[in-house]
Amino acid sequence: MATENADSRSVHGMKVLLQLARVHPARWVVTTAVLSLLLALLDMIGVAAMVPLMQLFSTTESQSSVVKVVVDILGTNDPAVLIPAFALCVALLFIVSSALMILFRWWLLGRTTRIGADAATELLRRYALAPYADHRSRNLPDVYRNINDMTTIASNTLLNAVTVVSDAMTLVGICVVLMIASPLVTLFAIALFAGAMVAFQRSLRRRQLRVGEELAAASLDAWAHIMPVLDGFREARLSSSAERFVRGFGEARIRTARANQAYSLLSELPKYLLQIIFILAVAGMAAILFVTGSASDALTVLAIFAAAALRGLPTMTRVSANIGSVRSGTVSLGLLTEAADTLNRSVAHCEAPRSAEPYRGDIVLRSVGFHYPDDPAPVLRDLDMKISEHTTTAIVGASGAGKSTVIDLILGLQQPTSGEITCGGVSINDDVARWYEGLGVVPQDVFLLNDTLEANITYGRPLDDADRALLHEVVRMAQLDSYVRSLANGLKTIVGERGTRLSGGQRQRVGLARALFRRPRVLVLDEATSALDNETEHQITQTLRALHGQITVIIVAHRLSTVRDADKLVFLSDGTVEGEGSFTEVRASTPSFARLVELGELA
Repeated sequence: MATENADSRSVHGMKVLLQLARVHPARWVVTTAVLSLLLALLDMIGVAAMVPLMQLFSTTESQSSVVKVVVDILGTNDPAVLIPAFALCVALLFIVSSALMILFRWWLLGRTTRIGADAATELLRRYALAPYADHRSRNLPDVYRNINDMTTIASNTLLNAVTVVSDAMTLVGICVVLMIASPLVTLFAIALFAGAMVAFQRSLRRRQLRVGEELAAASLDAWAHIMPVLDGFREARLSSSAERFVRGFGEARIRTARANQAYSLLSELPKYLLQIIFILAVAGMAAILFVTGSASDALTVLAIFAAAALRGLPTMTRVSANIGSVRSGTVSLGLLTEAADTLNRSVAHCEAPRSAEPYRGDIVLRSVGFHYPDDPAPVLRDLDMKISEHTTTAIVGASGAGKSTVIDLILGLQQPTSGEITCGGVSINDDVARWYEGLGVVPQDVFLLNDTLEANITYGRPLDDADRALLHEVVRMAQLDSYVRSLANGLKTIVGERGTRLSGGQRQRVGLARALFRRPRVLVLDEATSALDNETEHQITQTLRALHGQITVIIVAHRLSTVRDADKLVFLSDGTVEGEGSFTEVRASTPSFARLVELGELA
């Protein structure tokens, strides 16, 4: 029962893999089956051609109808002529069969590796377009393992499964020919080989499944130790914990090596078993043939079986090894299926706007409530807020007041569990992609590519002459122009992985330039000035003042100096608005905010 479940999971997993790669499963199966059948028939003909050749070796009488046809064509029954002619034909058949098999393997390897690449790409696309809430709840090592390792193993499993089917057809074709030559001996050989291989596979199946489980677990463990070392390089260095993570990674790789060792041994064992069985088969077939027929007939049949063994033994070895590989890959296929099913249950984000008309007008949050799916406690409660167009609105509050959640809702990353958010009277969630087109966002932690300053500001957008002029303008507005002039390569300077060659303030200014390069109608600064020195913060504030009346600016900040000159300040506390108005008005009317001002030494 467990084997049947594993087999059904493997079949379903391969179907999911093909669907991820946008390959029609039925069409794929039919194509590979037809090609496999044609190659099996060619092998069958090659082995069948050995029958008249062996008859010519064992007797001077032309008993075979095939031999008679060739005699009529050549006009002679001289063995000295017939034997080389038949030998040449058999050799040509085997050469053609081998060449076509190589071509088939080349096509199959290319097709399955492309399927693995396409499936990995599609899986990444689904992860990238999944809801933001789903992304926040994911374990990134799981994601990396699924995209990189599981799709590779799954595509290899598909290759092995197709190879099993192709080789099985070849074996069936060879058995058909051998049945014609000697039914009794063929049945004996089939019973001996099949019985031994079935028993062997049944004894190994649990070990093969455990190997697959260990490979998947070790892969996840390896990713879990890679990320803190590379993504958290500074923290690992400063906490002197890099060696601990490296040791963990090494242990995971050793587990992988041991699993691969077991996997390789389990794949090679059938070869040695088949060699032993072959010797027993030859002895048994010889005994049967010499008891039931003449010596010349026995030698003819043994020679045919020997020729068939040249094709059959390597094929049986591959079948047994690949069955084990498919069984070991069941775990990876199951993880891939689970990931695809989870992603299928979520609504994918569409990056193409449904309308070209931009959002305009005031942003209004009306009776907005929010709680996370796994926690019924409300983060926001009946929150009402108006952000007037072309003004600067600051959102402040103590940690845990709900500022980040409000910004996520305004950005359209999360959706309210109650109430609505509109811009110009139209819900921003009616066409989120269109809403995003008008947004420019500067987060606290700006993500930077290991590329040039120019590429980080344009973020993949190709530059034309107009955009190049805009690029230089936003560099000036973000107070980056003097820094760029000091660089030998200017905007072509490589910033390093995650901007390691830049200071915190420089990274923030690159983020601001990137946001302004989008020509936003709404600019959101989420703790964007936290890493700036006072002078640069003042300069950025001057930039924002220059934009006043042209775009809507929303600022979230702990540093109250950043928001002092905002047109409107909204003070959040415990998920609701406790006070709003100008900085002075909120300070006078809201004791909690006045206390923050006092602590910030702004009084």
